[in-house]
Amino acid sequence: MKRHEPESIGDVIRVLLEESSLANRMEELRAARMWKGIVGDYIATQCSIPLVRKGVMLIGVPNASLRNELYISRSTLRQLINQSIGKEIITEIKFTS
Repeated sequence: MKRHEPESIGDVIRVLLEESSLANRMEELRAARMWKGIVGDYIATQCSIPLVRKGVMLIGVPNASLRNELYISRSTLRQLINQSIGKEIITEIKFTS
C-alpha cells in the first residue's frame, strides 16, 4: 500500500464537491439565501422562499403589483445576485402568483 501526503479536510471536501457536481448546487442554494439581502426585509417577507434549479430562480409573489415591479427589475436583481457570488449562477428569475 502506497502512502500519500496528508491533505487538509477542506481540500478533500472541495475536491469531492467538484467531482460530484455538488459545488454548483451549493452555489445555487447560496444564491437563494442572498435574496433577502438583495431585495430587503419588507419585499422578502412578501415573497416565498426562492427555489433555484439549473440556474432558474423561482419566487412566489402573491401581490400582483409587487410581482410586476419585480418582473421589471429581474435583470438587475439577477446581476446583483451573480455579482455577490462572483460568477453567473442565476440565468433567469421567474415570479409566480
